[in-house]
Amino acid sequence: MITLKLQILLFSGSIVCFFVLVNLIRKYRLELKYSMLWLFIMLVVLILSVFPNAFVLISNVMGIEMPVNALFLLVSFILILIMFSLTATVSRSTIKIKEMSQEIGLLKYQIEQLESKNNDFVR
Repeated sequence: MITLKLQILLFSGSIVCFFVLVNLIRKYRLELKYSMLWLFIMLVVLILSVFPNAFVLISNVMGIEMPVNALFLLVSFILILIMFSLTATVSRSTIKIKEMSQEIGLLKYQIEQLESKNNDFVR
């Protein structure tokens, strides 16, 4: 069972994190599509801090004897989601960087060709 002190700490921490995240989104320092997972995590923490018996109920439904084991499972699942999200973001960025560097190479080649034609024309 979660103590009242821990409930208050979890509730206030998730509220503070929520406002910090919303402020980062509002100032365009964080894109909304990347922050959806964090918003979901904060919502789960907020719900579990307000209704701590819900976690006991969830662990019983899942067939897990101790709620702390269900907590470890939930945290592991969340960390895997975060890693998957970051891996997908890095992969997309790598593909974009490769395409842009190839485009820059082609543009430099075209500029060199135009400069050499221009130099031949001036002579």
